[in-house]
Amino acid sequence: MLDSNEESPSPFDIWDILFSKVSKQWLLGALLAVLASALECLGLILQKKAQYKMMGDNLRPEDPIPPRLKVAQKPVFWVGVCLYLLHSPVNTMALKYAPDTTVIPLNTVFVLLNFLFSFGILYERFRRRDICATFVCILGAVGMSLALTQSVPGHLEDLSVEQVIEAANDIFGNVGFAAYIMVWLLLFTVGLYTATFVSAAKVAKVFAAPLLVGLLFSLFHFLSKIAVTLLSRSSEEVWESPLTRKALTWTALLYLIVAFAASEGVRHLPCRFFMPAMFVTIQVLTVTQDLLFFRLWDFMTAQDLVYFVGCSFVCIWSLSYISAERRVIPSPINVALNSPLLPPAENAIRGHQSVVAIMDEYKIRVPEQGNVPLSVFNMNVNFTGKWKMFPIVSCLALILIPVALWASSYPFHAFLFLTVFSVYQGWKMGAFIALFAYLGVKKIEHYANADFEALHEAEMKKQQPVVADAWPSFFGENENNKDGGVKRPVWKEVVHFVVVPNYKEDLEVLRVAIDSVASSALASTQICLVLAMEEREAGAREKAALLSKEYAGKFKDICPTYHPAGLPNEVPGKSANTRWAAEKIWNEFVPAQRLDLANVILTVGDADSQFHSEWFAALTYHFVNAGGSPGKTPYRYLTIWQPPILHLKNYLTQPAVVRLASFITSQHELANLADPNAPRVPYSTYSISALLAQQVGGWDPEWISEDWHMALKCFLATGGRLKVTPIFLPILNYTPEGDSFFKTLMARWLQAKRHALGFSELVYFNEHFPRILMSIPEPRARIVFAWRALFLWVKLLMIHIFMAVFPVIAPMNGILIAFFNHHKVTQALNINSWTFLINCVSQAIGLISFVCIFLVSVVLYEAVKPRIDGATDNNVSVFWRSQTMHFITVVPQSLIYLPFFFICAGCAEWIAAVKTAFTTKFEYITAAEGARG
Repeated sequence: MLDSNEESPSPFDIWDILFSKVSKQWLLGALLAVLASALECLGLILQKKAQYKMMGDNLRPEDPIPPRLKVAQKPVFWVGVCLYLLHSPVNTMALKYAPDTTVIPLNTVFVLLNFLFSFGILYERFRRRDICATFVCILGAVGMSLALTQSVPGHLEDLSVEQVIEAANDIFGNVGFAAYIMVWLLLFTVGLYTATFVSAAKVAKVFAAPLLVGLLFSLFHFLSKIAVTLLSRSSEEVWESPLTRKALTWTALLYLIVAFAASEGVRHLPCRFFMPAMFVTIQVLTVTQDLLFFRLWDFMTAQDLVYFVGCSFVCIWSLSYISAERRVIPSPINVALNSPLLPPAENAIRGHQSVVAIMDEYKIRVPEQGNVPLSVFNMNVNFTGKWKMFPIVSCLALILIPVALWASSYPFHAFLFLTVFSVYQGWKMGAFIALFAYLGVKKIEHYANADFEALHEAEMKKQQPVVADAWPSFFGENENNKDGGVKRPVWKEVVHFVVVPNYKEDLEVLRVAIDSVASSALASTQICLVLAMEEREAGAREKAALLSKEYAGKFKDICPTYHPAGLPNEVPGKSANTRWAAEKIWNEFVPAQRLDLANVILTVGDADSQFHSEWFAALTYHFVNAGGSPGKTPYRYLTIWQPPILHLKNYLTQPAVVRLASFITSQHELANLADPNAPRVPYSTYSISALLAQQVGGWDPEWISEDWHMALKCFLATGGRLKVTPIFLPILNYTPEGDSFFKTLMARWLQAKRHALGFSELVYFNEHFPRILMSIPEPRARIVFAWRALFLWVKLLMIHIFMAVFPVIAPMNGILIAFFNHHKVTQALNINSWTFLINCVSQAIGLISFVCIFLVSVVLYEAVKPRIDGATDNNVSVFWRSQTMHFITVVPQSLIYLPFFFICAGCAEWIAAVKTAFTTKFEYITAAEGARG
């Protein structure tokens, strides 16, 4: 409660509320605990990074570990050591302001950060089992802490000096603690013996290092409590006591031993396994010490003790499911593929090992055992549009729920609702984009110099060096193939039809796209260019004839198509044009060239899509290698292949606010591709088996978002079996530009409104989902379909609903905090809680993440700089030549325009939601039309 003489603060003075008025000590202690965990994790991660840098490309499990002294030559190693040594003092400060029951659960942030840093900085690979076991470990540790009594002191400040000294001197008089020390010595002896004498092949070997670190750290934690408690007393009796000198000496010495042991553990084991194992050991032993020394079992029920022991065993059990094998993708600058000293042709398989490892993350290379032809559910059913109100209702509900709770005198429940939204915003729309977009850039760099045809030939030669036409043993032998079943395609028999829908596009823009396709080594033998023209465009036939003549001989074939105007049940646009072109392909072009439709791939691009020269070779490799399990349809007929789409072709000439939208959109799409476990949908330019496209009935001409709609149609038609697989060879395209700043903004605004109309695809999905679910005969397949559909549905919903409500929800969160303070109800509402802490941390993560996104935009720019217009010119501004100056320029510009970006994006989503409530058929207005005014 505020003092009556104290001036009442402004209800919007958020920082004053957070740090001056609302139980600042507990909040400070909690934040310091999070900081300590971050320092500890980052310190060990950087030490491991130094080791991986020293090892270069030799990161296979059988490769030797470099000597300790060589690793110590890397400056990043010593940065890591310093950060690690800082974490304990910070954690000790946290215990001064918050009890163990706050600090210990927050220390679980260490494991979560290790997952993010190991994956994002070290490029260690996590399988699903590793991820699940890591999160089970976190939940077990939190449960273990919650089982404790809430009266565990951080230090012994409530005891007199005499009691502190007596408790320390008579420590072995505590029978429970003495028994613990005996067990501690036994475990230490076993761990030391295992680490020294047991063979590396034994499973117990990998647990020895984390056990030793945990034992040493738990002892240090106990001694540090006594030392800090004594240091906090200013009486001469304390400083003259021999106990004080002993405690300080042993604490300092033990801390150095702990730091050395942790460094050695990180050196021999991957952080994916070592960090959670070390954390669990430390947590279990530390909490057990507190239980025994402070006799906390006297204050715990039998149920609490059972719960504590159970959670401890869950933590330990989860470690057995985390792999201790070294599975690391080297940094792109260290791989042989990107080294001029070892061209890919010299040793294609060895040079592409990092690319192969990335592909294996996505389970791309599947043995050829699938022998069941593709079958799909019928999607040509009447669309009623009964879910048209869903977008607008969902947006309104997300805003009205906290407002209604607040108005109904449940402000803390409203705050809890907003906190859940903040957690999602901080992770999925903040940290997730920054982390996985950065990972995506690294994957792009790995793919940059790949030669997929050379890799394919090397694999064929290695597997079957004698019989050239035999299937490699890697793909397995399928007896059913000999009887006319589904066969694995031959590389040379795969044919690409590249569909370029266009309407009133400049010839120069089209030439950029066509030139990029022609740059492929497969262009003249395996690529057919389809110029998908609109008949309603004046001069369309003349334009197609000119381009056909200009590029004659550069492609296997050039096939113009002319989409008629005024066809029934069509909305003129990319989807209708693509449908017309696709039907021409499988009804006319494929039969005329006597091609097998099962070996044909359709690539749908935009008129300004600049393909990577290796895209079609990589696509062929993925198509050929996408086999299937016995009794299943091969994945090549259930997959859409997606490149990263980067709106950066005219990056240097884009206005700052448009540039902000370009790299946020590009990084959002790239992040979803870089996460192997994320649900994905295609965007802008993508490739699909012609057989799958034909089986589902092609593109629906009345829907405006042809990429999302085709993916949802295929997902539903295949009963959830569709995969969207990334190939990290980016496609660059232009962000719309006009003759003036205002026209450029208008063009981008029209494009944003068109993209937002993808909201209507949820109406389509909601209507067809129940029908498809009930059409699946097998119960297990039905459950799998529903599970996959749930994640896909949530992803699509949250993309649109987040952008719609964030400009309202974010200010509401701050206003509610101000309301708590202004009405002096913080104590009654117990705002000094985990909810308040989580809300603050989530908001901070969201803000910091956007700064990281700005930084990643610079890294992404550097990765594709040679393909950006004007980026390599000698007279380009220093703000684009220097990465530092580039970052310094981007950050303030982006922060200024960020609110405007979210407001505009939100308005576009609300307009789309309102429009969808009336119809799902929209006029397709190109950004180029907007640029022309």
